[in-house]
Amino acid sequence: MTKPLRLPLSTRLALRDLRGGLGSFRLFLACLFLGILTLAGAGSFDRAVKAGLADNARTLLGGDLAVRLLHRLPTDAEQASLDALGPTTRVAELRTMARPEADATRRVLVQLKAVDPAYPLVGTLTVQGPLTLAQALAAVPGEPPGAVVAPTLAARLGVGVGDRLRIGDATVVLRAFIAHEPDALAGAFQMGPRVMIAADTLAQTGLIRPGSLVEYTTLIRLPQGISPATAKATLTRAHPEAGWRIRGPDEASTGVQSFLDRLVLFLVLVGLATLLVGGIGVANAITAHLEGRRPTLAILKSVGASSGLVYRVVLTQVALMTGLALALGLGLGAALPALAIEALGDALPLPARAGVYPGALALAAGFGMLSALLFTWIPLARARALPAAFLLRPGAEALLPPPLPWRDRGAVALTALALVGLAVATASDPRLAGWFVAGTLAAFALFRGVAALLMAGVRRLPLPARPTALRLGLAAVARPGASTPTVVVSLGLGLSVLVTIAVVERSLNAHIAQGLPERAPGFFLLDIQPDQVDPVRAAIETSAPTATLQMADMVRGRLLAVNGVPINEETVAPDARWAVRGDRGFTTAATLPTGSTLVRGAWWPADYQGPPLFSVTEDIARGMALKLGDTITVTILGRALTGTLAATRRVDWTSLGMNFAFVVSPGAFAGAPRTWIATVHAPAAELGAIEQAVGGGFSNVSIIDVREVLAQVGAILGQVSRAVQGAAALTLVTGVLVLAGAFAATQRRRLREAVTLKVLGATRPTLAAAFAVEYGLMGLAAGLIASGVGVGAAWAILRFGLSTPLVVAPGGIAALVSLALVLSLATGFAGTGRALGIRAAPLLRDA
Repeated sequence: MTKPLRLPLSTRLALRDLRGGLGSFRLFLACLFLGILTLAGAGSFDRAVKAGLADNARTLLGGDLAVRLLHRLPTDAEQASLDALGPTTRVAELRTMARPEADATRRVLVQLKAVDPAYPLVGTLTVQGPLTLAQALAAVPGEPPGAVVAPTLAARLGVGVGDRLRIGDATVVLRAFIAHEPDALAGAFQMGPRVMIAADTLAQTGLIRPGSLVEYTTLIRLPQGISPATAKATLTRAHPEAGWRIRGPDEASTGVQSFLDRLVLFLVLVGLATLLVGGIGVANAITAHLEGRRPTLAILKSVGASSGLVYRVVLTQVALMTGLALALGLGLGAALPALAIEALGDALPLPARAGVYPGALALAAGFGMLSALLFTWIPLARARALPAAFLLRPGAEALLPPPLPWRDRGAVALTALALVGLAVATASDPRLAGWFVAGTLAAFALFRGVAALLMAGVRRLPLPARPTALRLGLAAVARPGASTPTVVVSLGLGLSVLVTIAVVERSLNAHIAQGLPERAPGFFLLDIQPDQVDPVRAAIETSAPTATLQMADMVRGRLLAVNGVPINEETVAPDARWAVRGDRGFTTAATLPTGSTLVRGAWWPADYQGPPLFSVTEDIARGMALKLGDTITVTILGRALTGTLAATRRVDWTSLGMNFAFVVSPGAFAGAPRTWIATVHAPAAELGAIEQAVGGGFSNVSIIDVREVLAQVGAILGQVSRAVQGAAALTLVTGVLVLAGAFAATQRRRLREAVTLKVLGATRPTLAAAFAVEYGLMGLAAGLIASGVGVGAAWAILRFGLSTPLVVAPGGIAALVSLALVLSLATGFAGTGRALGIRAAPLLRDA
């Protein structure tokens, strides 16, 4: 007969001890749980959305392959190569203006999409009502061509089904509203509501002219056995100079995935910050637990238990609590995607696949275990080294703790390095993650240093004899074993994150609401034809005599090579890769453009007529490792053009003025179809007249109202800011939990001190005032330093990342400092309020 399994002694003692209640381990659980939940939830949501994007990649792209050309249709030879790969459909997209036929004063910038009968090859476009897309766009005898539009257009123009719209030179009838557009994410960036018409109708609009900013995309459904990569290689070999951009399903939503990576990285960093702040609470919880078990541990050691056994008992309890925190955090974090998908429903703008994603959960578990190990090692190691006599001595916690053995210091250092390495290695942007880790460690050191300076300064002060509460409160801040470092660090870190976000948000809002409108133009005008340049100028001068008009020619092209070597995106710095992806705008200029500052090289003479010369912005030159004299090759409408880099410039993009990353010497694009763009600066009272003059006289010219764009940006910024603040608030919540743990860890000592002071004549109001001085001073110090750190971090983000001036609201900073004071006082009294009402006799009998 086999003996029943018997647990080790340390495990039995640990479980027996936990039967009496979790005690301080509640704080341990809460701090660890919040960090793990944030990491697991962010990681799982990231994987769920990316899985949804992958599942729907062909639908989002509109086929197995998307071949895009700018300005022109494929040649007969190119079209033959496309058709040979499989069934195709062609889509044309451009921006233009739309208005009700009955009201010439109401115009809206729209994203026009013209499709043929085969669209869509993959997926289904649905419209509201009984019609199909084909029925809605079909020609009806005696009626204008049909169109389907996004529902938002109806509110902006005041139109409904059956109403007629003017688009360019054509009249269309609105037959239905779009319910679902399968490939909306893969198309061009939409600056206005969608309007969809038949390909035959596009020719009637008069919008397709030489140089017009129209994108032609051929979508292909490949037969079985041919991969997108193989088809892409076939097209590239057959037509190396075509200048088209070819994408497969894996590139259907690169912009969305890039944004998602940034968002998830921020949430992961917030989760790490929560874990790091919570780590202090974990250490406090262990300290409080050891303090509460001091007699038990002392008795165990006195009756012969080894330090190793005592250490294993507490370590087992820590492992059990860590496992419970992991189970709760990972369980709820894994369920977050499904809960979000269920709650948001159709409001979720991205496809997502609910499920359990082990990779994301394993990563969150790794962070959680390393954090628990890092912050529990030090108190456990010190507890292991304490002799029984020290444990039995009342007030021993106020004495200096024994130094940490070198072996334990090495283990702590290795654990910290593993945590940092895991954060950097798994981040979508390792450099940003590295800066975050460095900044967090610097903030830890700063707050810890401020706490040490505060304690040292109070010690040097001549403490006043009266009032007694002030003397007692100041002495409590600077005494050995004081909670000052923990309070300042935990509360300060959480508040500094909120200050940083608040200041960045206010600065951006102020810049968008005040700074940009003062400098930005009232309108951008696009697609001005060469023969319309003078008439448009005359129309604006007539309708608004005080307006300032700036115009420039523009062609679209792609970068092909540097010094004859084809450009490889992987060799370009991440912040400059946008310049080599897809098509770019190029302009010619005889003189240095307004708003540009020459950095390197020299500008060409105004009457220059030689070989093409290029000027690029300094950030692109740096990101592509360009040197003066390097050759740059671009393709314009399938024609290669090679020039020499003559100068680099610094551009103030925040002016929203007319500037280009690439400027070419005059005459370089002679013979190429070009359009002109313009910016118009005018008083607000004249903008309406300008819009009527240009919109009414030039139906092909697109008018972008900068005021509307800035309003939309402000609204989006507000939504993102609220989400960011909600996530960052977790750090502050964790900080409050840490405060509670810090005060709970010293509760026994405060009870003894309160009894001693009461015996010596102190009243309850005196003790309450002393506590208020202590907690208030610590909260005030944390709030003031957090404000400084937060403003400094915000300045760095605005200055180096966003090129935006810093705007600080003193009232907001004062409110956050007051919040720190209130939190410190409230948490302090909640944790130690029992000391005010304790009776002296019971404690004196136990002394």
